[in-house]
Amino acid sequence: MPDRLMLTLLLGLLVSFAPMTIDLYLPALPVMTEDLMTDTEAMQLTLSVYMVGFALAQTFFGPISDRFGRKPTILIGTSVYLVASVACALATSVEQLIAFRLVQSIGAAAAPVVARAVVRDMFTREEAAKTYAVVTTVTAIAPVVAPVLGGVIVIWLGWRANFWVLTGFGSVAMLLVIFLLPETNRVPDPSATRFDRMLVNFGTMLRNRAYLGYLLTVMGTFGGLFAYLIGSSFVLVGEFGMSEMEYGLSFGAASIGFMAGAFLGSRIVRRVGIERMCLMGTAFTALAGVLILGLIWGGVVTPASVIVPTVIYFFGMGISQPNIQAGAISPFPQMAGAAASLLGLAQYISAGLFSVIIGIFAFDPTLLLATVMGVAGIFACLVFVTMIWMPLRAGLLPPPANS
Repeated sequence: MPDRLMLTLLLGLLVSFAPMTIDLYLPALPVMTEDLMTDTEAMQLTLSVYMVGFALAQTFFGPISDRFGRKPTILIGTSVYLVASVACALATSVEQLIAFRLVQSIGAAAAPVVARAVVRDMFTREEAAKTYAVVTTVTAIAPVVAPVLGGVIVIWLGWRANFWVLTGFGSVAMLLVIFLLPETNRVPDPSATRFDRMLVNFGTMLRNRAYLGYLLTVMGTFGGLFAYLIGSSFVLVGEFGMSEMEYGLSFGAASIGFMAGAFLGSRIVRRVGIERMCLMGTAFTALAGVLILGLIWGGVVTPASVIVPTVIYFFGMGISQPNIQAGAISPFPQMAGAAASLLGLAQYISAGLFSVIIGIFAFDPTLLLATVMGVAGIFACLVFVTMIWMPLRAGLLPPPANS
């Protein structure tokens, strides 16, 4: 059994599959478009199919890990990921790249979903929240480092080298899982992957008021997050004329806010409790929402009026997100994989919904970004307060057990 720090770092590495695989190749998109003799729309499809495949595959890897174990599921997914990463590096057309990115996304989905189930298997409720917070802090480094690393790689070695680096990343993760990760699913469920049983399990969770509350809360917070990821470059670079370097620094500031919130949460969750941590975190996202709505709709349209509320929003997410995961998954020890799957799927449904909103409405991008982030942050807080905090205080929900 590896020590706790080593295990936590490994889990952080596994949860980092998505940001690494998305962000590392983003700086290479213009070069790839030219080299593969295609257009921007087709190249953007390599990102879209990845998001769709990753979201849908999560739904199945959780139940698979409930049946066959956590470790074999990660190894199967990572094997698919490695083959697809090599295929991406060798692609000779954009059509091939789109197909291989879809396969790559399916393989990548296993590691983060199962890693969250591993935390539930190994730790009590408050300890799980603390571990999620540390894992989140590790994971938040990837969106900061990956685009910079990807840019250096494409300049010196070409765009295909990015996919060889991802192949190496997946290989290292696989070796660490083989040698360091214990099997934590002690009571496999032979029926977990039956379609009717999956529907029953998902239905059981969605009928649980607390789980549904956490799920809607995470959809709200992630909606604001993805709205910023999708729309911020159009606002800060396109509208305000920031350079790519300045934009990168602003994004880094938001990520540091996220890491600071997660670090704070990891230090105080055992004293404060999961529910108060979620209340605190969603209060910050609501504060950020009110602030960005008031500033932008009030005519204070500057880079600071976007960046400062965003840092506060990300700080709140860093506090709430690990505790939402622990609070949602902990009541379902026998189907922790399925619970993690459904929570992950909800995040990407929210991302897709807000991506569509950002894409189809043609009015001022700064007002649109402020509106979506503001509404999402306030929505997350209201959902948590009305569906979890107030019913728990009124005795309408059973007190959570730290097990």
